[in-house]
Amino acid sequence: MSIYMDKRTIIRIGIVTGPTGGHFFPGLAIAEQLREKADVKTQFFVPDRRYIVQWLQKKGFHYKTMPDVRTTIKNPLSFLKLIYLVFCSCHILLKNKYNIVVITGSYATLPFLIASFLCNKKIFVHEQNAIPGKITRVSFFIADRIALSFPSADIRYKKNAVITGFPIPEDFKKRYQKKDILPLFNFSENKRTVLVLGGSQGASFLNNLIAKNMDYLSKKNLQFIHLAGMEKEKLSAEYGRYGIKAQVFDFYFDMAKLYSITDMIVCRAGAGTLAEICEWNIPAIVIPYPYAGGHQKYNALYLAQRGGCCILEQNSDAIRIFPDIFEKALKESDTIKKNLQKILIVDSAGNNVRAIMELCKNGV
Repeated sequence: MSIYMDKRTIIRIGIVTGPTGGHFFPGLAIAEQLREKADVKTQFFVPDRRYIVQWLQKKGFHYKTMPDVRTTIKNPLSFLKLIYLVFCSCHILLKNKYNIVVITGSYATLPFLIASFLCNKKIFVHEQNAIPGKITRVSFFIADRIALSFPSADIRYKKNAVITGFPIPEDFKKRYQKKDILPLFNFSENKRTVLVLGGSQGASFLNNLIAKNMDYLSKKNLQFIHLAGMEKEKLSAEYGRYGIKAQVFDFYFDMAKLYSITDMIVCRAGAGTLAEICEWNIPAIVIPYPYAGGHQKYNALYLAQRGGCCILEQNSDAIRIFPDIFEKALKESDTIKKNLQKILIVDSAGNNVRAIMELCKNGV
């Protein structure tokens, strides 16, 4: 047998992601699973964001950063840039002879989506949210397969859609012993640990929500890990003022360590965060980000209707009623954990990769 692999057997897959964690991490998780296959080579095409580059370098994936553009009627030049990026994407796809392009949504992936169609490349689109985004809605007309994290009852999308679940990167699933991680944060075993995740959008609201309820929280037997973004110093001072044990970070790389010691989460309703809640079976108070299309509301409702979380709407009453919602989550935490075990939105069986390989080898 020749020690040289026949080049014709190599499946070349381009993975194109958007700039947010919700769009990038599903692509990373898919690539991790594809890398285990000897006949597959992957290449990332991503917006130039520091954290994305850091992750790809850490994992040793080949990548190329690409300019991104939001096309708007108010900015006619954005359409010219889009055309240029489509041309560049076509050149890349044809030069490197990709068999399939995997797209995880966001405006930043539009040039590759169009280019893949023009170059007659197979297209696999992963939709993270309960309500398909704009790119996915466009993709239903041209993609070979649409992979859904949440079940969709819309019969218009059944022809080329398949429910695969949300793929979670290995780093986010790694298990640690609680007793080994608590000392890293100088935490006690006799206190419940609450994790506050601001998210990439709207972190200030969650920070303010917690800050305004410090008096109530100081009376509970709690300790906090708070990812506060740019307001790290402000939140750290507030916790100190009320004598609450807390570790405040702007960002934390190893989320599995945090999940390993967390008893409750206060967070946004991004699909990735909710998938991780289901993976770890952690009760949560979920506050959907009301802007950016409002898709987080439907993500949260999917879990809440199945008893998998408590919802707190972002409005003028949120600060006042937060203690009531918090008490409800504490009281029902055991029931919520059991319900989360039944909610199947995590791709724990490699469904996305299986669908991608079927497209590559067997056609549509």
